[in-house]
Amino acid sequence: MPGLTKQWSIVACCLLLASGQVFAVRPTPDAVIVFAAETDSVPDADNLTLEQLSSKAKSDPGNWINLEAYANDLGSRELNLALAQRRIDNVSHRLAMLGIPLHRIRGISYRDQRISDEDLPMRRVEIRIQKLGL
Repeated sequence: MPGLTKQWSIVACCLLLASGQVFAVRPTPDAVIVFAAETDSVPDADNLTLEQLSSKAKSDPGNWINLEAYANDLGSRELNLALAQRRIDNVSHRLAMLGIPLHRIRGISYRDQRISDEDLPMRRVEIRIQKLGL
């Protein structure tokens, strides 16, 4: 009977995946940078945060930085995705100026299709320091 239980577990997982009921747990961001509406400039108030994150990331050569940029749902999808990408580019540039190699920074931009469960503003970049390969 243990084999049957395993088979049912596999079937249940497949059904959940097919129905969209399984969600990956995303780690809490190490920092969140909030942008003014329709801007891609990193606020000066976040300079210290980026300095601290770069120090933490540089402390282990296996660390890499994951950036997730969000724009709001107003206006065209293409323009908002481009704005989110410019935010990633600007945060990446600041981190590179602080000594993080660009090959250790990864980014993805979203519009409104991936809204966090948290009460974070849409105009943001979430920053996570993660170990390479995780």
